[in-house]
Amino acid sequence: MSDTSDPRPLTIAVIGATGAVGGDLLAALHRSALPVGELRLFASPASAGRTIEVEGRDHRVLALPTDLSGGALDGVDLALLATAAEVARRVGPALAEQGVMVVDIGGALADRAPLVVPALGLSALPEAARARLVCSPSAPAVLVSTLLGGLRELAPLSVRGTVLLSAGAAGRAGVEELSGQVVAMFNQKEPPRRVFHAGLAFDLHGVVGQPLAASHGPELAGWTDAERRVADEVAVLAELPASRVALGLVLAPTFSGVSAALQIELEHEASLDEVRQRLEDGRTVRLGDPVPGPRRAVGRASAFVGRLRLDPAGGGLHLWAVADNLRFGATGNALAIATALWRDGLL
Repeated sequence: MSDTSDPRPLTIAVIGATGAVGGDLLAALHRSALPVGELRLFASPASAGRTIEVEGRDHRVLALPTDLSGGALDGVDLALLATAAEVARRVGPALAEQGVMVVDIGGALADRAPLVVPALGLSALPEAARARLVCSPSAPAVLVSTLLGGLRELAPLSVRGTVLLSAGAAGRAGVEELSGQVVAMFNQKEPPRRVFHAGLAFDLHGVVGQPLAASHGPELAGWTDAERRVADEVAVLAELPASRVALGLVLAPTFSGVSAALQIELEHEASLDEVRQRLEDGRTVRLGDPVPGPRRAVGRASAFVGRLRLDPAGGGLHLWAVADNLRFGATGNALAIATALWRDGLL
């Protein structure tokens, strides 16, 4: 149990420290309210041995051990998982069994632990603390559910729309490959295509994920597993029936950010002024037109919302939202969860 009146420094492990999410975590961690004591950085064996400077101190990156009971994570209070899903599923439960509080960033452990977006509430944290596992969902789900949470008193009935993902959705490798593709095309050379096999520079991908098999039912025909995963996360977080959430995913040739064009159906009629008031009550939402593009949202822990319009058929509204997929959709939400756990004495 933590004591926020006389905070004990926390020993925090960042697992996946050399990736895009891990790097942003390290940049944001010391600006959070958490009393950071010892930092232990872990990554794959290929990245082990690197040195990362954090707040003027050099930290050596260690290889994530196969045997997590070997002592490398002894004494860790909090583990932040900034890893691929398969690693999170192996590491998270094992650390939780050892008593380490685990925050999974990305929702890979959503079948074993509650999804939490602090803007919607923290009632799931005591349960999460008992299990020592909690999930911060995907960046699109954080963005969409935050907006629905802001409109909670107007009783959202459904949300539909299109979410634009950036190359950053594939991590640092995706950003580097998009950059390489742009340079290669300008120099009339063959672009690298290890991450985006069909290319991404100056183009859009209208299919993200694998199309669902017919066995999932005719109502899901044409949707992908990635789209349904985001929709399911939003449905759980916003307490909506899964059938009332439909979000298409498109991959755009941007280096960072997550953007969404949304149609939200409301049970209670509301003017645009009422909608603005509700959204502005949320500390992480900023309203205004024009909405900044994804590049200008980099490093900012807020969602930017604009182009508010009432639906011509009545009963809802349309909007455009943009956020940094890392600082807002991943690290900001995860650190807000961790801070709430600490403040409530649950670490």
